[in-house]
Amino acid sequence: MRIEIHYLPSIEYFTLLLSQEQVQFEVHEHFQKQTYRNRALILGANGVETLTVPIQHVHSGKMLMKDVRIDYDQNWLRIHQGAIQAAYGKAPYFEYFEPYIWSIFAKKLNFLVDLNIEYLELFGRILGKKWNYSLSESFEIEDKDVFWNHILAKQDWRERNVYQELAYPQCFGNTFQPNLSVLDLLMNQGRDANLILNQLNKK
Repeated sequence: MRIEIHYLPSIEYFTLLLSQEQVQFEVHEHFQKQTYRNRALILGANGVETLTVPIQHVHSGKMLMKDVRIDYDQNWLRIHQGAIQAAYGKAPYFEYFEPYIWSIFAKKLNFLVDLNIEYLELFGRILGKKWNYSLSESFEIEDKDVFWNHILAKQDWRERNVYQELAYPQCFGNTFQPNLSVLDLLMNQGRDANLILNQLNKK
């Protein structure tokens, strides 16, 4: 399966990855704004929040995903850490996962692709999943087994046939908020997140 690589990916994205034996991340595409490539959704006291990783822009306007650099001149690290702390500080598994989340932020990785892969590998280790993945060497999208640009931020997830809502306890609100970053699921369910992800993978 070939797919773009997301930041702190959604449960829908994770469910899709778990259904594949081998994944190729598309890194020779042109970076697209307002997508999950550099944004994620978490649940805070005021509802669903969007975390966005700022990038360094170039004069041409177009950049290959593999070349996209993170903009550390903006104070996004403090904002993301504060938002995650506020959202999940009282979650059952926050104290367990917090050091691993912060340690990746602390690396101040230059490239967005590297940051996204670090979190995917971390979440995989937590869930006992070793990803069999590679990075694309050219931009070549074929119809077979391609989910590139399938999970779109501007499209309701209900319009896609990947994820089906399966509720679990969350820290805030009386109404379950589906398909947030898998970080939400891990903070609230720990390794039991496997049970939910496996159920979703079978649907």
